[in-house]
Amino acid sequence: MKKLFKKNQMIITTLAVIIAAAGYVNYSGKYDSVTKTKSKTVSNTAKETAGEVKDDITDVGEAVLTNAQVSNYVAKAKLEREQTHSKAKDTLQEIITDKTVKDSVKQDAVDKLATLSEQMEMETASENLLGAKGFLNSIVTISNGKVDVLVNKKDLSKVERSQIEDIVVRKTGCQLEDVVITSIKTDD
Repeated sequence: MKKLFKKNQMIITTLAVIIAAAGYVNYSGKYDSVTKTKSKTVSNTAKETAGEVKDDITDVGEAVLTNAQVSNYVAKAKLEREQTHSKAKDTLQEIITDKTVKDSVKQDAVDKLATLSEQMEMETASENLLGAKGFLNSIVTISNGKVDVLVNKKDLSKVERSQIEDIVVRKTGCQLEDVVITSIKTDD
């Protein structure tokens, strides 16, 4: 039981560190391009007004803030999902180890635990493949045979939607009509 708890803590901590590092790298890369754009704009267009230069820089800064907000939302959602899975696993494990519970109830708990583990593997595999296809910051949630996919893309083309559907159907084994794809709203 303690081993499982430590493992979950380790996974959550690792996820948090990876997300923080990705956010830092993303922010630092955007910051460099902002300072370069600012110096070029000021030196090349001395006749332009300061208000126009400021507006250009503000737009770039807002994009960084939006990306950070999406990354934070995705990290929070994945952390909450992991915590929910962990609580469910702990509850099922308690039922399995309780000596006063009937064998039929224990077997049901074992089956549910196996299903939950399988479901978690499918969610992770789907998210990894979506990331490899360029759909970074995606969240896949499986519940009652239905699959919800959140992608960090404002408008999806038919080809992109097909790619997402193909990955999710292959990795989860669900039917196409059980997949719902939703875009994470951004202020782009």
